[in-house]
Amino acid sequence: MPLYQYLAYDPQGKRHKGVVDALKLKEAKEQLREQGLMVAELGLKGGRRALRLKGDALLTFTVQLKQLVEANVPLYEALLAVEQQLKNESYHAVIAGLVEEIKRGESLSTALAKYPDSFDPLYISLISAGEAVGALGPVLAKITQLLEKQTKLKRELSNALIYPSILALFSLIVIAALLGFVVPSIEDMFADRELNAFTTLVLGLSHFVTEKWWIYIPTLALTTLFTTLKLKTESGKLWLEQLFMKTPLIKTVVVGAGIARFCRTMGTLQEGGLTIVDSLRLARKVLKNRTLEQVMMRVENRIVEGGQLTQELKRSEWIPPLMVRLLTIGEETGSTASIFNKLADIYEADLEKLLSRVVALAQPVILIVMGGIIGLVMIATLLPLTQMASLQ
Repeated sequence: MPLYQYLAYDPQGKRHKGVVDALKLKEAKEQLREQGLMVAELGLKGGRRALRLKGDALLTFTVQLKQLVEANVPLYEALLAVEQQLKNESYHAVIAGLVEEIKRGESLSTALAKYPDSFDPLYISLISAGEAVGALGPVLAKITQLLEKQTKLKRELSNALIYPSILALFSLIVIAALLGFVVPSIEDMFADRELNAFTTLVLGLSHFVTEKWWIYIPTLALTTLFTTLKLKTESGKLWLEQLFMKTPLIKTVVVGAGIARFCRTMGTLQEGGLTIVDSLRLARKVLKNRTLEQVMMRVENRIVEGGQLTQELKRSEWIPPLMVRLLTIGEETGSTASIFNKLADIYEADLEKLLSRVVALAQPVILIVMGGIIGLVMIATLLPLTQMASLQ
């Protein structure tokens, strides 16, 4: 059962803290009242995050459940074993809730649907399809493969951004240190001397960094806060997405990642026995891009009206020609599911190569820019010194 943390007082006013097992919050309150305790605070152990089973946690749960189901362990016993194995995890309450639902006779897909923060419609639909044909083990294996591919792709995208971001941040710190500490420390040497325009500019920037911090730091903080809040709104997300779709290199990465996720999901759904329309309805959500989602929505509507998948995909400028050509072959041979999986392999490999090239290119570019700026600052400070030496 889910674990609830509580803070309560007994009739003597003594304070009590601990956890209680209960299926619902109301039941937890009743248990504490039966013990003669007056509840002051009561909440799910781990807070709202305890109701979320995402990323690696979801993959771990799915892998362990798959292994037990494939070993012919009954579903209730399999879930109970997973629940005991993950008892110390923050998301334990979700799995404990699933155990209780199955114990009461609910199907696994129905139990999963009660935790929408942890299991999306794609996950639930695949489980439901597996239950309908009595192939829960194979479906869990397909979901495991899908989650592994999604996790790998997400990790590659994150890793591609981490190193350039760290290098850029370090560059800014070095430049700020030069302008804020190094240049002011030697400025007195130039007193009462006529300086060239370049050195004057660098000294002016140094004065701005050291003396006008009360202007640019609050401005930068407010701009960052406003931008963060704006990007959380629908209009802000749409603006950022449109900006990405107009930037050449970023556009390639965004479209490639979206198409790779879409093809992998479509292949898994088709192998799970879902219709092409249902597969499109679920798979377009993993695109995470309004432009591509609208394309797939139009394709879905046209197919409902009697159109063909490849003919409708061909109408969009965002769909790669290779995808259309291979899916045409898949439609003719009845192997659409395997073609989608093959396309996912192709686009994931292409995206991995592209990210590797971007990271390899970003490192020298950032170093050159950083070195150039630092070099210009050093030249600006050295020029007056060389002039003083020549005068001597």
